[in-house]
Amino acid sequence: MSNFLEKAAVSARSNVAGWKHRFPDPAAMDRTRPPVFLPPGPGRCGVIAEVKRRSPSRGDIMGQTDPAGFPELYARGGAEAVSVVVEEQYFGGSPELFREIAQRTSLPLLWKDFVVDSYQIRLASGLGASAVLLIAGMLSDADLTAYIGIAREEGLRVLVEVHGSTELTRAVSVGADLIGVNNRDLVTLKVDIVVSEKLAERIPMGVQAVSESGIRTPEDVARMAALGYRAVLIGESLVTAEDTEGLLKEMVRAGRE
Repeated sequence: MSNFLEKAAVSARSNVAGWKHRFPDPAAMDRTRPPVFLPPGPGRCGVIAEVKRRSPSRGDIMGQTDPAGFPELYARGGAEAVSVVVEEQYFGGSPELFREIAQRTSLPLLWKDFVVDSYQIRLASGLGASAVLLIAGMLSDADLTAYIGIAREEGLRVLVEVHGSTELTRAVSVGADLIGVNNRDLVTLKVDIVVSEKLAERIPMGVQAVSESGIRTPEDVARMAALGYRAVLIGESLVTAEDTEGLLKEMVRAGRE
């Protein structure tokens, strides 16, 4: 790890220390979990629409807009699931924001964080997540295996995020059945959706795949659908759009057609 990933890992550990005081016993929470995250769906590429307040590369991207209001727009626009970035320092998220969104939508929710502690997985479960993100580039094989096991015990699907063929091989070897191909290099923060094109043919049969980052147009969605991706994860393009609901409907249509 280096650069942004190292900073994110430090921030994540600091977040966990604070969250343990705010949410000391995730197992005791009264949770209502939304439907299954990305069940098998032949012939379609769904949209996971993201709630993200800030971006390390662009700063504040929401302004005064209420982030908890986006899932309602996303539901009307046809999103299959919602991703909520909970990291605080660089993305402006929080477990409290996740909880508020969980109370306001019935869509499946992805807890998107830099997981470095099993507590984060149990907190995600306690607050109503349907799935949790694990980043292969910042976890050892042993940690990936352990965290996948804990998440499944909690009833969560696991989206294992990769950025290259080596990480993809590692993810498959530890039993991941849902792979997120991040077109953003989390070391340099550069984005290139060619990454998803290069890795598509390397994803084994029976493993679902999600293309993440850099998906900006319905044509991009159609491109990923043609490559066999089960879904695309879209954040900034939707959050900053003048007509979020309208753009999302076009993207959803492109994934189905």
